[in-house]
Amino acid sequence: MLNEYNVLQDKYHTVLLLPRESKREVTAGGRDGSAYVLRCLKMWYELPSDVLFSAMSFVDRFLDHMAVKPKHMACMSVASFHLAIKQLGLKPIPAEELVTISQCGCTAGDLERMAGVIANKLGVQMGTKPVTAVNILRVFYALFRNLAKEVCDEFYEFFLRMIKLEDLENRLENLLCDVKTTVVTPSTLALILICLHMDFHIKASYKRERPELKPVFEYILFLQQYLRIPDRVFSCGFTIVADILSHYNGQNKQPYKQRLVWKLSSRTMKVLRPTNRFSTDLPTIDEGQVNIMDDGCRSR
Repeated sequence: MLNEYNVLQDKYHTVLLLPRESKREVTAGGRDGSAYVLRCLKMWYELPSDVLFSAMSFVDRFLDHMAVKPKHMACMSVASFHLAIKQLGLKPIPAEELVTISQCGCTAGDLERMAGVIANKLGVQMGTKPVTAVNILRVFYALFRNLAKEVCDEFYEFFLRMIKLEDLENRLENLLCDVKTTVVTPSTLALILICLHMDFHIKASYKRERPELKPVFEYILFLQQYLRIPDRVFSCGFTIVADILSHYNGQNKQPYKQRLVWKLSSRTMKVLRPTNRFSTDLPTIDEGQVNIMDDGCRSR
């Protein structure tokens, strides 16, 4: 399966080089912003990660083949999401609902037509599952899980307890939302991610000097050579992934400071009660003092 994925991955992957600033074409920030919107849609509808990776494969390949105006980016990305659901044979979501939830600024008819254009230009075959980084990541996870079982019982328990496939997929989705990761092949990206994730938990919860870890590090080197990933490419991808993940992990440690702002229409404001005029006649209760009457009963 790994051999098959390694051969087919280039068919669904493209290196995307976008400008940082431009008014005529889609920028790197515009592409990443659309990726985050699709990730929100994926979580909103509780869809598997395959939908997001397939949709972003359509987005990146279409941007590479066609000149897309920034004003059409939202419609094109949501249409790719709509097309990915159809390709994977999942329960369809009405186009009208996708347009409303995503606020992509187009009609349901526009979404369907755009999905048809994408399918025609990219030669999308319905019912065919594309090979993306998340498929290869699952293979790597199964390989390392079997390796951990062969190493020793203690390391196998550690692997099952600390290395979760769900956590790996979440981090891979975060990497997908950064256009810099498109310069890395899906197999290289998946291998680097699981290596970094295991290394982080080994340093935090396991002694790195333990002799049973030697086969693990040797197996990583073996997979790199087996997939014919040059050291220079692996090192470059390692730097990119580590930088993105360090920013991602840093966000988890910081408190969420964004204020929630409600935007209300004038019609809604007229219906709401004027809370700014509320006042109270209740007396202030001083801390540390007990207001008790002579008979021992608390005063109302």
